[in-house]
This record gives sequence, C-alpha cells and structure tokens, in this order.
Amino acid sequence: MFDLIVVADWSAAATPTGPTPRKDAIWVCADLGGVQEVAYFPTRAGALDWIEAWLARGHRTLLGFDFAMGYPPGFAGALTGRDEALAVWDWLAARIVDGPDNANNRYEVAQRINRAFPGIGPFWGRDAHLDLPDLPPKKTSRVDHVLDEHRAVEMRCRGAKSVWQLAYSGAVGSQSLVGLAALAKLRARHPDLAVWPQETGFAHSDARIVLAEIYPSLFAPAEHPIRDAGQVIATANALRAAPAEWFTAPGTIPDAALIAVEEGWILGVGADGPLPVPASARPPSDCFALPPGMEWTPVDTALATLREASPCVVAAERLAIGDAAGRVLAEDVVARRSNPPAANAAVDGWAFAHGTLAPGPVPVAEGRAAAGQPFAGPLHPGEAVRILTGAEVPDGADTVALQEDAAVAEGRLHLKAVPKRGANTRAAGEDVAEGGAVLAAGTILRPTDLAFAIAAGHGTLPVRARLRVGVLSTGDEIVAPGAGEGIPDVNRPMLLAVLRGWGFEAVDLGHAPDDANALAATLDAAATDAILTSGGASAGDEDHLSRLMRERGGVHHWRIAIKPGRPLVLGRWNGVPLFGLPGNPVAAFTCAALFARPALFQMAGAGWREPEALVVPAAFAKRKKAGRREVLRARLRGGRAEVFRSEGSGLVSGLSWAEGFVELPDAAVEVSEGDPVRYIPFTALGLA
Repeated sequence: MFDLIVVADWSAAATPTGPTPRKDAIWVCADLGGVQEVAYFPTRAGALDWIEAWLARGHRTLLGFDFAMGYPPGFAGALTGRDEALAVWDWLAARIVDGPDNANNRYEVAQRINRAFPGIGPFWGRDAHLDLPDLPPKKTSRVDHVLDEHRAVEMRCRGAKSVWQLAYSGAVGSQSLVGLAALAKLRARHPDLAVWPQETGFAHSDARIVLAEIYPSLFAPAEHPIRDAGQVIATANALRAAPAEWFTAPGTIPDAALIAVEEGWILGVGADGPLPVPASARPPSDCFALPPGMEWTPVDTALATLREASPCVVAAERLAIGDAAGRVLAEDVVARRSNPPAANAAVDGWAFAHGTLAPGPVPVAEGRAAAGQPFAGPLHPGEAVRILTGAEVPDGADTVALQEDAAVAEGRLHLKAVPKRGANTRAAGEDVAEGGAVLAAGTILRPTDLAFAIAAGHGTLPVRARLRVGVLSTGDEIVAPGAGEGIPDVNRPMLLAVLRGWGFEAVDLGHAPDDANALAATLDAAATDAILTSGGASAGDEDHLSRLMRERGGVHHWRIAIKPGRPLVLGRWNGVPLFGLPGNPVAAFTCAALFARPALFQMAGAGWREPEALVVPAAFAKRKKAGRREVLRARLRGGRAEVFRSEGSGLVSGLSWAEGFVELPDAAVEVSEGDPVRYIPFTALGLA
C-alpha cells in the first residue's frame, strides 16, 4: 500500500543526546521499497528535518511515531471544548516551546493542564528540583482528577504505559506532549497528510501521507547493537509486511467511531489485542537468543542511567545543630561570625604594641585580658598587660610575649628578648571570616563539621530529611532467621543494617510470597523513597518481580554484565526507584554496594558517591574472559590483595571473611601474583 515507510522512535530529552549513537534517544528508519536507512539524531529538530526531506520526495508514505496520539476519554473536551484528539494537538502546538537544542517547557505546560482539572493530576512525574506545585512528582499523589488511566487501545496492549507519566523509567507522557505539538505543525505543512484513525476512521486512506501511532514493543527487535535501532527496523519490517486489514480491524470494537476521533489507536492492534505479525516480518528463530527486552547491560551504562535518573527526592528541614550529625546538608553554609571574632592571644603572656616599646623594663598596666573578659584598658603606648590564651588582644596591642620569656619585678616587665611584631597572636577571621564558606551542600555532617559550624556562629542547620528506603524479601522458600527448615532470610536483616550504616531510614517491608498479586500489593503499599527487593529478578516461573516490573513498573536495565549479580532489575514502581537485587546474599550485598549506594546517596541530597579504589599488588592469579565485570571478595594482607577461597556466590562466609572487593574490568584479563589490581575497601563503601 505504501512506497515509503518511516518509523520514528521519539524522545523528550531536554538536551541533545550527544554525537555518539546511544539508546533512549531518537532513531528513525526509512524503508523505501524494502531498502532501509536507519539514522540516529541528538535533537528532535534534526530528526524532523530528516523526515521532511524524505516526505519531500513525493512517495506515498506511511509515517509512524511511537507516542500516544490521543488521551483517555473526556480529556480533549475538558481542555479544548471539542472531543477531538486533533484539537489537543493544536492546543499543544500553541503552547509547547521546543527549541533546536531540545530545551522545552513540557513540565510547565503539564502543570497548566493539571490546573484545568479538579483534584490533583492527571499528569505526574517531574525532576525534584522543579518548583511546580501542581505537577506531583509521584503517581500516588494524584487524587480526584476524574480521568481514566489508559485509553481503550492501551487496555488491549500488555505493558502499555500511561500517557500521564512524564518522567522516570518507562515514561511516555513527555514524548506525547512535545511530539503532538510537532505533529500539529507537520500536519499544517502537508495538506496531503491524513491522520489515522482520527481523520480517516478505521478505514483505508488515499492520502499521500498517512500518519499513524505505532508501538515498537509489539515486535521483536531486529539484530542491532542498539536496541532502539533494532526496534524501528523491526517495526518497519512489520508495517511493510502488514495486510490491509490492520487499518480496519479495530473498527469492530464498540464506540469505534468515537474512540477513533477522540482517543486514537495504535496501528497493529485489533479489537482483541495485538494482531499477528506476518511471518515475512519476523526475525529468524534462535532458541538461544535472549527474549525481547533482555540485554546484557555494561556496568558503566547502568551506573550512568542511575545517575541521570536519581535526583534528590527528600525535602529540607532545619535542625538544632546538636541533632544534625549524620544528616545531609541541604544548602551551602557561610559564616555568621568571624572565627576568631577578634585578634586573640595564642599563648599565656604579655601583650603590647611592638613599635612603642622603649629599651629596658616595660611598665605594666593594671588589670588583665582573659578569654571572654577583655582588658578594660586603655593600654597606653609603651605599656604591657597580662593576657591569657584565647583572650582578645587589647586595642593598641599587636604582639604577645611568651610568659616563659618574661618576668615581673617592681611593677615592670623584663623581657628576655622582644619577639617580632605580631608574634603569638591569632588574627581576626584567621579560621574563617564572616560571610566565608563553611560547609557545602551535600556534606554528610560529621561531629567535626558541627564544631566548625558552631564556631562560625550557627545554632541550627538546614539538612535533608532522611531518605526512607524499604527492604523486601520475596520467595516461598524464605523463612525467618532461626525459624527452622527452609532458607533463612539473610538478605533483609543484612540490607536493613547496611542502609542504617549509610545513614538512611531503613524500613522493613517484610516478606512477600511467590504470588504476583501479593507482591504488587506490597510494593503499592510501600510509602518509601526507594525500595530494595531481593529475589524474583531472574526469568523463572516464580520470578514475579522482573515480570511485574516490565508489565506495570518501569525498567531502566535488566540483567547487568557483572558477576555476581546478573539478575538485577533497576527501575521504578509507581515512580519510586526500585533496585531488584538477586536473591543470593553475596550478589545482593555486592549489587547494593555498587549500584544502590551511589544512587541512594544522590537521592538523599549527598551527590553521586562512587568509592575511591586503591591499586595494590595481587596475592592471587586469575584469568577471565571478556564481556562482564567480576567482583571478588577480598582483603589486604601485607599490602597485597588476597581473594576468598571460592568465587561461589552461595558461600556467605566469604562476606564475613572479606574486608573489600577486587574489581576486574569488563575486558579479558589475566592476573598474576604481584600484578596491580583495583581494590575497594569496605570502608570506602561505608560498610565497615
């Protein structure tokens, strides 16, 4: 039916994604008669220019974008007065600002939309630093906004995300806001373009350009180093092979005409769900291939994603300084007073003006200067006065002679030698001057930091509330510690203790059985800022967590190229960061230390904190293949790193034996005794 098929995997990134092709960016596939060209774009403007160049060739074209082209029922009418998706397009085009460098105002526009509806919502999800009180950061903060969570078509697509979510893993709402504004302008430039099904109904169209909503997750990705590119290739293949019935099949649903105009539809979905993909569009069968969505993610890629997706989420509060130890400082702190506030004596002795002393004995003034008891003076030129350590140097004096270098006889001071000008004094503000920097935001306050802040004039400090982190164990096989038969719950007590050691508020979420509904209910009820789970992160029949996260949550990464710890889920549940740790205690401990720790500290306001490693000689020999990072339990003895007797991740005794990790790189490596290796002491991970 079409000469040219163009498929775009969109992005709402607020900055260009850089010159190097990467995932979670804009990828476009142009398929002209079966010959494909795939391109990556750092900006939306660049992608649209490329698409326009293809449209200018005059071919009959099917143009697909992978974001929702309509909203749940009632939204369009309430916002624009017309129950038409295209009215929303035009409304957004008049208000969305999307610059050539990807800078846009989508969050502000979403807040404006929320204000047009009762309650709180429907849009949610934003960067924590944005001051947008009517755009809640969490899904659970919404109430009484009266709109459905999904459109009719999304109810027929397993795993389809809600268009109301604007941020965090799996979010699609931002893509729609900026995308629909762009499509409204594209449509205005092309009078020979028709939108399916909003303008065409569930029917064929003779328009030269047919614009449709697509959902690449319906199709197994083609082989490509970057999954997003593989998805647009596979979608183009499927659309090239699709029968004409794909355009008409949804017309059998109740209220099809109303749904087509107001909500829109996804091409490739029928009345009962996704339509069969023609065999000619399917990739070759490979019984050893990973299922769709499963990738081995390099450690550095996973950490980079976590760093970008883990902003500070806790509010600031002010505490008495004595209660602030261990808290994260919320703002830069400057000195309210100089320390010392005035010049003072560094020793017990005698104060005088250096340039006024006459040769011989020095007259002694009556009185003295002590800490907190200034000399009542005045001190006349040529006189000396008794002064004690910490006392304010009297006006007119600039030097202090040591008590041991002086003697008083018949009311006069005899000096063994006159010290140089300024000797034995501390200048005002020598430690810190009023208005000077004291402590930086993000500092985890130690007792010594409190001492400095007090000396600088502070009695209270602005700090972050403690990050609340829940810990949940999963699996029918798990029993309480000491309960008898079964596998004792090692992970939950261990992880709760780790979190407390890091200064977070550790919340015990208990134990969930191997039941998807029970697990989902427990996660829904977790009123925490982050969640650590253990178990259920692999791909077995009872590994419900990984399946639930793909279906209802949002996954950043699943399966990390690391040993131990490959079955690791990094994502969000109801907008809350979730770290799906492996069930094996060694792997759970390792992944919590290397992945959860830096992200949690950043969420707590302390910034991204990766450990400082030491380079030390190896006391072992080992050969490893390329493709994954390996973390060995280790300790230092005699300045050399020795490793535990076995790499078996089931040996919990190795955790107690170890005092750190040896980290071997992703590349192939052969270590001989004496070779330098990277050693991370547990003290650098806050685990000792």
